[in-house]
Amino acid sequence: MKKIGLVIVLMLSALILGANNIICKTLPNGMEVIVKEDTSNESVGLFCFVKTGSVNEADYLGAGISHYLEHIVSSGTTSLHTEKEYKQIGKKMGAIVNAYTSYGVTAFHLITDKSYSDMALEILAEQMQFCVCDSSEVAREKEVILKEIVMRSTPVNSKIRQKWRELIFPNSNRKYPVIGYTNLFKAITRDELEDYYQKRYAPNNMIFVAVGDFEAEVMIEKIEKAFENFERQQLHPVYLPTQNARGGTLNYIEEFDVQQASVFMTSILPSSEYESYFKLNVALDILFGKRQAPIKYKLVEELKLVNDINAYVDASPNNPEGIINITFEAKRTEDINKIIEIIDTELAAYAVKGFKQSQIDNIINRIKAHRLLFSPDINKQCNDIGWLMLKYGVPDYDEIALEKYANLTVSDLENGIKDYLLPKDRVVFSAVPRGEKAKTTSKSNIEITRSEPKKIQIKKDLTLIHKYNNEKPLIRCVINIGNSTDYETIENVGTINFMTKLMFMGSDKYDSLSLTEWLEDHVVDIEITSSSMGTFIEFKCLKADYETITNMIFDAMNNPIFSQNEIDLAKERAQANYDRGISSPETQHRDFRNATLYGNTKYGVPAKQGLENILKLDQDKLFEIHKKYFNADKAIITFFGDFTEEEAIEKAKEIQAEIPSAKIKEKKHILKFLVENSTKINEYSFEQVNIDINLPAPKIDEEDYYAMNVIHCILTGSRGRIHQSTRVNNTLSYFAYPTYSSNSDYAFFRMTSQTSIDKKDELVEVLLNELERLKTELIDIDEINSAIEDERKIMQASLNDNVLPIHMTYLEAIGLGYDNTVKKYDEMHKVTPEQIQATAIKYFQKPFTIISVPDDSVKFLVD
Repeated sequence: MKKIGLVIVLMLSALILGANNIICKTLPNGMEVIVKEDTSNESVGLFCFVKTGSVNEADYLGAGISHYLEHIVSSGTTSLHTEKEYKQIGKKMGAIVNAYTSYGVTAFHLITDKSYSDMALEILAEQMQFCVCDSSEVAREKEVILKEIVMRSTPVNSKIRQKWRELIFPNSNRKYPVIGYTNLFKAITRDELEDYYQKRYAPNNMIFVAVGDFEAEVMIEKIEKAFENFERQQLHPVYLPTQNARGGTLNYIEEFDVQQASVFMTSILPSSEYESYFKLNVALDILFGKRQAPIKYKLVEELKLVNDINAYVDASPNNPEGIINITFEAKRTEDINKIIEIIDTELAAYAVKGFKQSQIDNIINRIKAHRLLFSPDINKQCNDIGWLMLKYGVPDYDEIALEKYANLTVSDLENGIKDYLLPKDRVVFSAVPRGEKAKTTSKSNIEITRSEPKKIQIKKDLTLIHKYNNEKPLIRCVINIGNSTDYETIENVGTINFMTKLMFMGSDKYDSLSLTEWLEDHVVDIEITSSSMGTFIEFKCLKADYETITNMIFDAMNNPIFSQNEIDLAKERAQANYDRGISSPETQHRDFRNATLYGNTKYGVPAKQGLENILKLDQDKLFEIHKKYFNADKAIITFFGDFTEEEAIEKAKEIQAEIPSAKIKEKKHILKFLVENSTKINEYSFEQVNIDINLPAPKIDEEDYYAMNVIHCILTGSRGRIHQSTRVNNTLSYFAYPTYSSNSDYAFFRMTSQTSIDKKDELVEVLLNELERLKTELIDIDEINSAIEDERKIMQASLNDNVLPIHMTYLEAIGLGYDNTVKKYDEMHKVTPEQIQATAIKYFQKPFTIISVPDDSVKFLVD
């Protein structure tokens, strides 16, 4: 179990470096070099970090080829010296020679007396450039590593940690063990090792670190000399799928040969939200770090339910994702659910109140004291510099981290808990002693009842989708009101959505600040979106809070106030969003695409005109839009949670009674786009080339609907034809994917991709060829079934009770039916190869290709 006691331990690697004697330089071949003088002793440490590890193994994922190659490169034979000669040189120097492999890096290092620094540098430089993968060494190390696999993989704690990684990273390469699975490892050949070495061991994929008793400028020159003939090379892209946050709580229980149960409560922290690391780090340290930290003290010493408990966050901006982890060892297996409930209750309390500014100040003081009191050795300094470069791109994170901690407030800590630990989008993995799995079953006097989702047509104009689950007093609700944005015109496009969001920023009974404060105090988010399918109001709350929340929603729907302050703030946000879009090639390409496809209609309106429509709005116009458009002649209400069917029906009727129901007199403007076999080129001031190939498609009520869904499955995903043809078989695109959008009013099929100017024509040809193949070749039934099942599995993994309410409401709103996710795949399996070909011939005759390319003003970053 990973034990992290203090923030100073968590951030130690970021706080031990003095920047005054550090020199950084990127060599002409792309190698990043960092040297640091340290005259505290006469040692010199040399580290080379190769930015490849178990996640970068591409075709060898799970085989442990990075670790295997580490064994071969470290002191192995090169084209200049034999392994025996390197060992004799190392013995002469008295050097500490070692290496290690992690998920994203392989590191090699030598530590020796400063008098041998030139010799050590020469050895390390030769290993990085001239390894020959000697056959006898390859065979020998395979046997060594097989024993290491046994040593590292068979201990019960290793099995538990590996199972944990597989559960929290099902879609990420981080689920594979660094050392590899035995059967995959045994299949690696000498030629494959050499190929991997040639592809990944490039200077522009390395960080070289030197720390010790030398002159920094002189050492930089020596390193550059040692690698002067090591040429930069093109690095083949490696697909690193991101692990998204898991919806809801996924519980896994497995028995192991242990005496006491270990429990892991793990959430994903997206890399895009890395900045939340700092507030989470401090909050978890305060609650779990020290002996008297409140949650730790309560569970360990007051209630004596756990032997130990720790919490930490592990993230950096250069990782695809981070994790937030709370782990504990329970004294009794039967107490696991009770312990989790206590942790969740305490976290909820601290999300509202409990942190003090003095606690933040105390942590900062501890960090500063640690810097002064502890002097790391050469080995640790080299390691820390390398990892800081890998994680943050800087060799010294000291001042940056301290500044981020100093800027934290009590509110930041509360929001960190609220945003990431209260939604409970997590995996809970319990590793329990053999024979004790049954003890984790919660014993309660309440009979837990769960039903499957069910559609109830209460009235012609009122549909209820209901799923009962009284396991927890929670309500998930979605309200769909049929006031489509299709009623908008060119003159007012964008205003319905703008008005709808402002409705919920203050009403007669609830001013904006009081409304926001209540929602934050009760850990409730209300999501409001308006689209062609109407307005969707989505929220999740405790059952006890349902009446208050719906009263707020009712007042917002009927009595909005559109305060001038909220209008001004909303306009500022709209302006800022537009300003950000100006610098986005995707936004400018989308404007051109829409204008080309939809012409002089509301759907062809550029983002600038949409903004201008919003900026013209005042209170009177907003009230006018509300009166005219926020009306519905029908509604769909979805309840998941602790409402019985009878309660849900009554609540749905109450909601409908509050929805304004005057008839919308305006005419709908349905999306229609130009269909022609041509290519349109747009020039803009960006280097990226954006490509859309647009095609007509069947609507949901047309006979070819399911056949087109199968075509989408065949083309999409990492195993789909588009990815294979543009990324695997050819390196043509940054990304490429298909979109099939369909409802009862319109439909289209689109292939979207982005590339560089030199690959544009070839990429378009390859994409069009994929369409042509569908028209001219009958697809094998196995490929059809495999593609359908791949999508089904992805859908099953992503849909849970947090996501299903909005998903089912949307399906019902567009006319497919709330349960189409289940029925869809059965219908798709009925589609024949002949139907697929016929559908492709019918709809793919006139591909309308729209391309945005760099104009003459663009200065290319990549030639």
